[in-house]
Amino acid sequence: MWEPGKPSQNENEYFARQDAEWVKAQRAKLDAERLVKDAATSTGMTCPRCAGNLRERVHHDVRIDTCDSCRGVWLDRGELHMLAHVEATDLLKVINKIDAGAD
Repeated sequence: MWEPGKPSQNENEYFARQDAEWVKAQRAKLDAERLVKDAATSTGMTCPRCAGNLRERVHHDVRIDTCDSCRGVWLDRGELHMLAHVEATDLLKVINKIDAGAD
């Protein structure tokens, strides 16, 4: 039964679906931008801090670039905003994996 001030289950599902669709659209947009950028440079990704190799990890449709040497974490434009839509517990799991150097 609906109570004033409390969202209904349908409302929560609606907003979760809206967030998922937004993240998917942002991912497609960023992928297109990255393809254009990679085609222009075509040298592979290197860390801006130490020039080490960057490895790409995907978490909730967000591509996180991590350096094998200095363990720096790099995000493309818009990806930090996308991560803001991820639950904190899921995000902490990814951070711990990156910190431990695991895949």
